[in-house]
Amino acid sequence: MPESPRVILEAQGLGQRFGEGAWIFRSIDLKLKGGEITVLAGRNGVGKTILAKQLAGLLSPSEGCVLVGGKQLTSISGSVASYVGYVFQDARLQSVGDRVFDDVLFGPTCIGFPRDEALRRAKLAIEACGLDEKADSFVHDLSGGELRRLAIAGVFAMSPKALILDEPFANLDPAGVRDVLKLARDLAEGGIALLVISHEIEKVLGLATSFVVMDAGRIVLSGDPASVLREGIEAYGLRDPFKPRTGISDLSWL
Repeated sequence: MPESPRVILEAQGLGQRFGEGAWIFRSIDLKLKGGEITVLAGRNGVGKTILAKQLAGLLSPSEGCVLVGGKQLTSISGSVASYVGYVFQDARLQSVGDRVFDDVLFGPTCIGFPRDEALRRAKLAIEACGLDEKADSFVHDLSGGELRRLAIAGVFAMSPKALILDEPFANLDPAGVRDVLKLARDLAEGGIALLVISHEIEKVLGLATSFVVMDAGRIVLSGDPASVLREGIEAYGLRDPFKPRTGISDLSWL
């Protein structure tokens, strides 16, 4: 029998509140496995991005813990970025270099890799993300899709075991969406555990192994994409991509 995918990143009982206010969510359990793509969706304000930042070590949870490779994320010495990568919704927030190669080189250099190793990692990441011909280009000259792939390359250069993409299709044209999807597929095939947060689920569910829906402070649906869609997602503020459309009037979102 083929070996079961290994759990790379795990949330155990995660919860978040600010001060003494109401809880945004509680008791969130989630497992991300190597070589798989998990899609996380839900209406605005349910805490998807907050959960993602907890998983990436960018935000400390009010309760619960995050495990990476079976170890608590908080117990890891050195940079968490070499274990869990996070790509922001606005890819421009992660641009730190004037030129593409310098931008990708920044991450592995900052977390302490020797110069030669950092250069090697940057080169491999640029190639993996299809930016070979843009290595010497100015970052501000890149298209939206190229800028998104650059942000992923900068994270990938640090060799994380898990990668979180927050709304990766925002402001992209169809060609840019396809480029990001191909890259996500390739990264998963390379063994990385991917979490994709997106409202545009119709663009990514075809590649996903699992589909998770958050609402009202908890995970309300979880499983393979087909079974979750059969359960019904419209009650949770999501549009069913298979909902029949028979005329122009059906294209209205009103």
